[in-house]
Amino acid sequence: MTTTAPLLQIRDLQVAFPTDDGLVHAVNGMDLTLNRGETVGIVGESGSGKTVTSQALMGLLKETRARVTGEILLDGTDLNALSEDRMRAWRGKKIAMIFQDPLSAMHPFHTVGAQIAEAYRVHNPVSKKAAFDVAVDMLGRVGIPDPKRRARAFPHEFSGGMRQRAMIAMALVCEPELLIADEPTTALDVTVQAQILDLLGDLQQETGTAIVLVTHDLGVVAEVCHHVAVMYGGQCVERGSARELFRDPRHPYTQGLLASMPTLGDDSERLRPIPGFPPSLVALPAGCLFAERCPQTHLVPDGLCHTERPAFLTGEAADHPSRCHQESHARTGDTTEEAAR
Repeated sequence: MTTTAPLLQIRDLQVAFPTDDGLVHAVNGMDLTLNRGETVGIVGESGSGKTVTSQALMGLLKETRARVTGEILLDGTDLNALSEDRMRAWRGKKIAMIFQDPLSAMHPFHTVGAQIAEAYRVHNPVSKKAAFDVAVDMLGRVGIPDPKRRARAFPHEFSGGMRQRAMIAMALVCEPELLIADEPTTALDVTVQAQILDLLGDLQQETGTAIVLVTHDLGVVAEVCHHVAVMYGGQCVERGSARELFRDPRHPYTQGLLASMPTLGDDSERLRPIPGFPPSLVALPAGCLFAERCPQTHLVPDGLCHTERPAFLTGEAADHPSRCHQESHARTGDTTEEAAR
């Protein structure tokens, strides 16, 4: 159920990794708001900053060389300011994650049931038997047949779809308020993919968990997400409701992503890929990060796309902002950064 106060608020999240070649600016000023019981999709090409954003949310970059600034407010508490010990107490209980590859995320030498039970016991002072019973019940809830027997199996004995269900069971066993799903349907066939998405939706309805879905699959986003944030070059370039974003994509990058998607039953046109390559995250351009690949820069006068970084519009576009000079120029008749703000 949606409440007045958002469950999750990300404010100016910045993540940089020092390397021999310089700082890799993996995330540049990410802002996001999510209410309880809602799903937001974070989409973009590989290297756009999606997974690093999810790692920052989970606090997995603490005690690494990563430089993380900004605020990640979960129910009013800034996760970025928590120590690793305190963050460890929050993982699983308040915030949990479904990893992209469940086979490598689960320990190969322990049974699936034992791993889920251990995740439960970290936050609940119960016996091993009681925790194992909870694990069996959770495996049944995510649709694994004969859960008591399967709980004693090892991860490699599960199919890909069953491993993903087991990962979902492990993530939700403590009923976290926020679930991060990093490419949860990657490498699954379309039938199993649909089953996993339906399962997440059913569990969300049951528990009220908010979900951050990290994916490159716009079809999945259109099916399950309430809101969408489009990332490019470590920056959020457009965000809004899923309905509005698919009906009226405003940023040229978002338009390019949608144009590159195949349409069922329509073979009249070839797919239109986005030409060129994403910018180097070590040496970001001074202007719009998408300018070198954008087919619409000629519509903005004075070469502004190549010299000034566009800001999100506010005002009437606050619910569906786009980080684009063309959007600003079309709405205000002015191309300056101050007008965009």
